Amino acid sequence: MRTFIFSLLVVFFVVVSPTAHSQPDAARPLSTKVQMYHGRPTLFVNDQPHYPMIYALTDVPGGRWSWEEVAQHNISNFCEAGVHLFQVDLFLDHIWHEDERFDITPAQKQIAGILEVCPQAAVMIRFHVTAPKWWTRTHPGEWVEYADTDYQDESTDGFPRIIEEDNYPVRRVSMASKLWREESGAKLSEFLTALARTPEGNALGGMQIANGVYGEWHNWGFYRNEPDVSKRMTQAFREWLRSRYGSDSALRTAWHRPGVSIATAEVPGMNERRTQSGIFRDPTRERNVIDYYTCVHELVADNIIHFARIVKHTWPRPIVTGTFYGYYFSTFGRQAAGGHLELHRVLESPFIDYLSGPQAYEPESMKLGEPYRSRSLITSIRLNGKLWLDEMDVEPTLPNTRDTRYDVLLRNSIANVRRNILFSYTKGMGLWFYDFGVAGVDLDGFHYHHRGSRGNWDHPTVMTDIKRLKGLLDKRLSSDYRTEADVLFVYDTRSLYHTASLRGADPVTPAVIDFATLNAFKSGVVFDPVHIDDLAKIDFTPYRVVVFGNTFLLTDTQRDFVRTTIARGNRTLVWFYAPGYSDGTTLNTSRISALTGITVEPVTLSQPPEIVFDLPPDSAVTYRVGEQSFGPLFAVSDPGSDAFGHYKGTEKVAIARKSFPDHTSWYIGLPNTGTEPMRHILGSSGAHVYSASGDVIYAGAGILAVHAKDGGTHVISLNNGKRMSFELPEGATTLVLDSENGEILLPIPQ
Repeated sequence: MRTFIFSLLVVFFVVVSPTAHSQPDAARPLSTKVQMYHGRPTLFVNDQPHYPMIYALTDVPGGRWSWEEVAQHNISNFCEAGVHLFQVDLFLDHIWHEDERFDITPAQKQIAGILEVCPQAAVMIRFHVTAPKWWTRTHPGEWVEYADTDYQDESTDGFPRIIEEDNYPVRRVSMASKLWREESGAKLSEFLTALARTPEGNALGGMQIANGVYGEWHNWGFYRNEPDVSKRMTQAFREWLRSRYGSDSALRTAWHRPGVSIATAEVPGMNERRTQSGIFRDPTRERNVIDYYTCVHELVADNIIHFARIVKHTWPRPIVTGTFYGYYFSTFGRQAAGGHLELHRVLESPFIDYLSGPQAYEPESMKLGEPYRSRSLITSIRLNGKLWLDEMDVEPTLPNTRDTRYDVLLRNSIANVRRNILFSYTKGMGLWFYDFGVAGVDLDGFHYHHRGSRGNWDHPTVMTDIKRLKGLLDKRLSSDYRTEADVLFVYDTRSLYHTASLRGADPVTPAVIDFATLNAFKSGVVFDPVHIDDLAKIDFTPYRVVVFGNTFLLTDTQRDFVRTTIARGNRTLVWFYAPGYSDGTTLNTSRISALTGITVEPVTLSQPPEIVFDLPPDSAVTYRVGEQSFGPLFAVSDPGSDAFGHYKGTEKVAIARKSFPDHTSWYIGLPNTGTEPMRHILGSSGAHVYSASGDVIYAGAGILAVHAKDGGTHVISLNNGKRMSFELPEGATTLVLDSENGEILLPIPQ
């Protein structure tokens, strides 16, 4: 699976002069920061704003080192295209040796290799603080212990990547190891102190802190296995409980367990991690499991902040510090086991300037005609003043001149690059090109006929288009940023502590998270995704539709905010499954009714639930979520609502709409992985539909990007009512337009 076999790794990332502003002096020690600039988080290098379009090498042997010929060829390509930000990688394994030698030469050579072909570059190091393999072998008392399996021995041959088997139950150091944290932190400080004394250190502009699976701060082996029951984690859990509850009596009250004590509390095992109330955790009986997952996620976030603090305090100049964190979409239903649920704990840290992650890998996100998108609640990142950087490793189809479909494949390549870059840009953020091709790695089974270098973007026409894009975006960096979305998707992270966490145990939440937004893309609208904790930071004026995703856990304050601020202005509110069912203390169906304004009641079905959506005017769509029965389920029992769907084989209403004087409310009993009912609701609720033919639309910062899979006639409706028709050639095309007047900003490839 592409997502985890070749995802993210430790990288150095070189940051310098991309914009229309003056170029920094390469000999001058760099100072970097992220701050708001014209409404978006912006990277500043020596007090000059820069659009963060970055070129990155990977950790893969054969393509790792910047001083090698193929790597330098591609670095030079991007430098000549105006991209002066680069990434390379470094692990503690490279510099901290078992005989206690500490050698920063690999870091110096990496920086020098880039500066040799792009003297304008500044460097940011993605630095893996993961314990070196020799350290792990010699400290078995610090190892993670998986809750559901024994250790698997690592391979001794094959692909020699340090992180190759991170996502299997191999021997790794527990996230709860204080010894690892202390010693790796000391070596990080030693590294920074030594590098600051070298000429190469003048080019350092930032550090990205990495650990966990592929450096992405996932719990070890999380994709298949359950996290940590080790002695170190047990100690950490008990310390967390003492900080949270303070006394045995308070713990006993919270857990409803008379005999429990902080000193003897155990990490819950596999049996306890199975939910007792359908897909929900009953807080009166399963508080220990909720507490355990909360402890694990807070621990991961605190580790990130710990190492970032060391960077900020050690480096002699202002420096940008970032991390892989904030993944929400495309996390394979494994959020509780190893996702990033303490988003605001990291966002609120003064030691973190940017968050990052690979683009969404699934569902339907990489092929032409599909919506490239971020894995994060990217609107929340911007609202909290942090920069988000997408890692983009979707390689285009570079053709050979002898290919009979050369022109089509080349247009496809340009469409791919434009789509990917412009998603990030229209959201006010940046990205890096992650080039596995330099090492000869084939990610998708399509063997391209490269001429010369094996870089994934090493084609003169593709590089010319990247140069054009870079120039266009640089010029617009000083323009005020505005979102052009009129649909808002609201999601929660802490709700995932309260729902089933084991593989396949909760079919609803992944569908609500990953497919609801995918279906919005396919509906031709533009939307923003936001964390529920950031609603008070939003100006709701432009939003005509607000879709509430997995908002199953709500406080009284959040309910009041919905009622007094969001359910106004003739807005449409869309609710999935069980909004507000939990308040963190109990589960109660009446809360769903009170929140949505639509009365619902529990319903029991004798077969796996299917919903028939009566699609106006006279057709229907039948869908199911999962293949097994599950619960709880809810049906509408409100005579004041209009029924639009029912549970198959019953007369129980599953989808309904109800009108109020100041807003409209939709209740959807279960989400669909297909486009309905989302497309119908968005199209009939006042959201602007740019394209009715399935084109992918991005709009923001004054740019409208239209990604079309096939040629032919494509009609686009601008927000101002203007309709534009384009005759596109065979293959895929990404149009780049001015969002106000429809002016073509980059030529249409022919």
